[in-house]
Amino acid sequence: MDRRVLPGLLSGLAGLAAGVGAIVFSVPALAGVAALCALFAAGASALLLHRVRAAEEEAASAAALTSMRDLQLAAEQKARDVVDEESGLPDGRFFELALDSRVASGRRHLWPVTVVLLDVELGPDVVSRGARTEAVRQFVSVLRRTLREADIACRTGPATFALLLEDTSEEGGVWTAERLQIALARGSASRGGSPGPVRRLAAGVAAYPSHGLAAEEILARARGALARACRAESGSGLGQVEVARADLS
Repeated sequence: MDRRVLPGLLSGLAGLAAGVGAIVFSVPALAGVAALCALFAAGASALLLHRVRAAEEEAASAAALTSMRDLQLAAEQKARDVVDEESGLPDGRFFELALDSRVASGRRHLWPVTVVLLDVELGPDVVSRGARTEAVRQFVSVLRRTLREADIACRTGPATFALLLEDTSEEGGVWTAERLQIALARGSASRGGSPGPVRRLAAGVAAYPSHGLAAEEILARARGALARACRAESGSGLGQVEVARADLS
């Protein structure tokens, strides 16, 4: 038996005995004692009920807090699973999900969505793993300074990146790629003309709805444009920027 119920139980029994005595022996004082015992028993029961409810609420709060912590840890782990460690950017899986979402949003709001795929060729001096990591991080820094806050940048491969530009036409996508090239060239100029870690930056651009109505179609068009840009001679510039064509080539 729970010891917390003993005061109320004993008071109740005492009140019952006093009440019986008052009836049997016709003693009014015992009736008063019975009433006091009953009052004490009621108070003890109410106090016990309050403590039980408080304990239950505390246990429920602790369980909810544990559940929230588990959910937070799971969300943090899931976020880490789609982030490329070297660049700190989301990976290709995240990009494809984001592209589906942005195209659906563009369809609802009747605005364009542009994909810019980038192929980054590092210089011949970037040989070691540490130098490569530093070069990638420098390029990501240029990306972040160039893009808008609403734009999405992902690393889709060792040398490839993908940009997702909402409410932006293909002309805006071309201008974004060229701004990246200009930023890289200015970085080289600030070093006295010495070449930076990025030797060449090719870009392929495709947009919704100009080049397709489905995310997969737009991505395929952008890949075709990037392939043509990579095959083209860059001349004296940093690389070619190509816009998608209907034949995927």
